[in-house]
Amino acid sequence: MSINIGHVVAISLGLGVGAFVFVVGFAPMNETVNPRAGALDRVPVRRTIINTIRRSLALEQLAAADRMTDVLVEHNPEDPSAYFWRATVDMKLGDVESALGSWVLLDRLTQGLSSWVERYSAEELDYFRAWAKIGIGEIEQGQAIFRKVADDLEARSDLESGLPAVLSGVHYNLACYRAMGGDVESAMAHWELAVELGYGRDSGWWAVDPDFESLHGDDRFWAIGEGIEQVESGSDDDG
Repeated sequence: MSINIGHVVAISLGLGVGAFVFVVGFAPMNETVNPRAGALDRVPVRRTIINTIRRSLALEQLAAADRMTDVLVEHNPEDPSAYFWRATVDMKLGDVESALGSWVLLDRLTQGLSSWVERYSAEELDYFRAWAKIGIGEIEQGQAIFRKVADDLEARSDLESGLPAVLSGVHYNLACYRAMGGDVESAMAHWELAVELGYGRDSGWWAVDPDFESLHGDDRFWAIGEGIEQVESGSDDDG
């Protein structure tokens, strides 16, 4: 399914409203309840560069994302996140060969790593490891890692009585992991719960988050996402 004009309008409106938020910076993610948080958002200087890359991708400013990813790799040549974002941006640019090269480097870099003191836990490394496996074509192995990460997150999270603000992020990340693990229906259910519980940070990122790519062909994904824009619009009116 291609994105229809309604989807484009809704997403464009969301990006316009969220542009100032992107300039200021993304809200920090709760690392105690989701390994993806630390994997994407740990060291301050690196985090600033990554946030700029994410902002640029969300606003479809691919040239800016490309430049900042080069900076990230140059200053963090030993860091898995550098090659994850280099591959991600290359995929957005349609440079499949370059993306594959970065996935190969990421796969090699994460082999044998079980933790990285003060930067990545084992689960955070698994996020990168899983993406690398999928990127180099070892789909089943990568999906299995994502399913394990999702299972571990569900096991240690209080999904019944936790705070909505926390649970919205947990469900968002579970949606990402389940989608990458190949379970579309479970991913869609978590995505819907995330929005119902108030998910709305990173205005517009959800529409370009590579973890959600397998859901883009399902109208339900975009319909749920439109709920974010409605909540934000309602909040503006009340204020």
